[in-house]
Amino acid sequence: MEDYHAAFLQRTMDVTILDTNGRRIAAIYFGGVVIECLLKHIILNSLPKGARKEWKTDTCDPGHTITNPGHSYQEALNRHNRLRSRIQQFPVVVGWLNDVENPEGHFINMRYAGNEPDDEKYKRWVKSYRSLMGWLRAQATKL
Repeated sequence: MEDYHAAFLQRTMDVTILDTNGRRIAAIYFGGVVIECLLKHIILNSLPKGARKEWKTDTCDPGHTITNPGHSYQEALNRHNRLRSRIQQFPVVVGWLNDVENPEGHFINMRYAGNEPDDEKYKRWVKSYRSLMGWLRAQATKL
């Protein structure tokens, strides 16, 4: 079973190390994974008591109907109505989500990129990543 909270914490440290060492593409890629893991952690933490914290599949009935959203932030938000509603109230957060998920195409595809982003694009990504992380962490304690 996946441990999205532990993965979130570990990948957060990875992003810091990669950023410090100028490994921008890897930092962006793992930063996208950080947000993905945090969203999945929030979703599974919101399940009703008695439901297992795993995704519904054809062969697994954990006591709820939530399926794995994959790498899509929008699909993750579609599985948590309250969080999606809060995000929609704040256009700046929608912008941060887009910046982190799609820095130069979808973040998951950054692992195949060969050219580092320029300073301006990377600084924008870092600002959005840090802002989104702080905002989502605050929401996780309120939902």
